[in-house]
Amino acid sequence: MISTAGRLPNFPAVTFSNPQSVLITGASSGIGLATARLLVERGYRVAGTCRHPDAISGAEFPLIAMDQSDPEAVERGFAQARALLGPIDILINNAGSGELGAVEDTPAAFTRRLFEVNYFSAVQLTRLCLPEMRTRGAGVIVQLGSIVHSLQFPFKAQYCASKSALSGFTLALRHEVKPFGIRVHLLEPGWVRSAFHARLKPLTPPGSAYADRLRQFTDYARDSDPRVIDGEGVGRIILEALENPKAPVRIAVGADARKFFRVSRFLSHYLLDKILGWKLARKR
Repeated sequence: MISTAGRLPNFPAVTFSNPQSVLITGASSGIGLATARLLVERGYRVAGTCRHPDAISGAEFPLIAMDQSDPEAVERGFAQARALLGPIDILINNAGSGELGAVEDTPAAFTRRLFEVNYFSAVQLTRLCLPEMRTRGAGVIVQLGSIVHSLQFPFKAQYCASKSALSGFTLALRHEVKPFGIRVHLLEPGWVRSAFHARLKPLTPPGSAYADRLRQFTDYARDSDPRVIDGEGVGRIILEALENPKAPVRIAVGADARKFFRVSRFLSHYLLDKILGWKLARKR
């Protein structure tokens, strides 16, 4: 796997239009903001997206309004990015939405919106970028997946499903576009130290049979262990992947994810379930 060392990498940059243009979604905070800042420092031309750019001041790069849950807003936002940057050399689908709730308690409208943000908007932007990348014979697409594609957690069923859909899409896409010189990378983080979980509102309607267990799990989901990789650490891994032509397609992000993928090859589904159950009980 790619190193997570703190220094910036010295790989020779891949040749695209010069300087390279980057569109990164969800760039107002967390991983997206940290990654965009690193790319700007490195000399890339960067445009980021967020829902309310007017509410953010002092950004080091242009922010474009894009509500990832609205396909028309995604289309408009991409057109603005294309007008600002010209052809997109690098697409980083980072925007994502989370969930804390039992399947029985989760409204269908919530699930559809989650899939729009986590899956369909990424597919839409990928499709919009591909024609020009294919014509040029070069391009990079980075998708922010998750360890939950391989290790599913309770009370995050829709989130797990949406990230699994994105992972499957990405791994199939790479075979289609590789002959055209387009690289595809799937980042699979474990826990990332950020405000992502703290912003989630548990879905617990009155009288929910899952309320007590969800309350216990909520504390676990908001774990802010300082040893866990943060947004800048993830951004450095993304930067290394962009500038290393031999970077792997699947990239485990963070010590816990790397450890899981190493050991999971030798464990049955039964044993994985037992270990996960023990870990959750221990956290409670």
